[in-house]
Amino acid sequence: MKSAYLMLILGLLSIVPLQAQEEDMVFPAGLRFLDYSNNLPEDLLSSKSVVFVEVPTKSGTSLRGDWQALAREAHQTFKSAGIDAVAYYNLGDVEAGRDASIKLAAELKNRQIENIILLSRVPLKIAGKDTERFAILITDFNSEASFISHGQTAYKQVAKDTEKLFKNFDKDIRKSGMAKENNLIIDQPEFIAGAGNIIKGRRNEIFAQDLKLDKLAVPRFEEATIPDKRPGGNANNNLEKEIEKSNKLVKRNNLTLQEIMQNYPYEYSLVDQSIEEDKLRQDGYQFILMRLHTTGENVKNMLGYEVDPSETDYITLKQKGMSMTMRHIPAKAPVYKYYIKHIYTGDVYLGTPWDADESWEDALANYINNMKKDLNIGK
Repeated sequence: MKSAYLMLILGLLSIVPLQAQEEDMVFPAGLRFLDYSNNLPEDLLSSKSVVFVEVPTKSGTSLRGDWQALAREAHQTFKSAGIDAVAYYNLGDVEAGRDASIKLAAELKNRQIENIILLSRVPLKIAGKDTERFAILITDFNSEASFISHGQTAYKQVAKDTEKLFKNFDKDIRKSGMAKENNLIIDQPEFIAGAGNIIKGRRNEIFAQDLKLDKLAVPRFEEATIPDKRPGGNANNNLEKEIEKSNKLVKRNNLTLQEIMQNYPYEYSLVDQSIEEDKLRQDGYQFILMRLHTTGENVKNMLGYEVDPSETDYITLKQKGMSMTMRHIPAKAPVYKYYIKHIYTGDVYLGTPWDADESWEDALANYINNMKKDLNIGK
């Protein structure tokens, strides 16, 4: 279980305004130190690639920006160049959660994906002024749930607008001298909403009764590591500074996690995310607390809920004092949803009401409070 929750793997820094020049940008490859170069992968025009897309949220909202429009524009350049971009994902779905990343990585491996293309519109500050840049980053798919490893060679291209970005990219393709070997490239991009249903075992919209007998493993938030030997360059230097900042937030989050879990009615322990689930079983844990973070609509798809396309909002039930309250959250807004998984069988326990919320703290508190109400604990 080498992968952490993907909230800390891909895209964590891609929407943070940065004081930077183009060559100093922290690229949307998550917390990964990459060896940036102008060299394209040698198999780019003879192998399959997948595209992860990230754009800023709509102004004044938490809703996703129009990432598909950027993907459609890019796909015409990719197709003309001979790049077989077989699928496009929003980066928020790629980083939705641990079970999702494991399943998605397995699917990409089965489809014989060789390269990951990160396509992004990045807000940043230059000379104190808000601006943005468009970027293409291409690197190998490492065949693991982390998708990208420290030290990988990565091609990058950055420009002020898409016209210049794709023009420069096309020039680099032509200069590479690579022959086009991909002849069956789709005309329009294929958009995929996350990893699909991620449940391996039985799906239960209840709380597990056996939790009163078995200890629950609760993964801590994980600090990002800085390799002893990492590639140099301004982008990686700035990434190190951003990691140091994000690790301070991790420490605070773990303190908050401890506080919220004190309301959990049964036995549990905080565990490191790096521990394999089989090892957790050997250590006496039968259940593990899991989390997803993406749009409410895609959370429902991943957890097997029935999705009505006509629904614009989802109602979250929250316990407040002795009463229940309802919150209307847009279906396309990002939310957190907790669930418990039985490690050996893969059975999941989603809880009785829909309790996803816009912050992880509220989502976890909702789950625990609804559990106690449903199991008549504390009455």
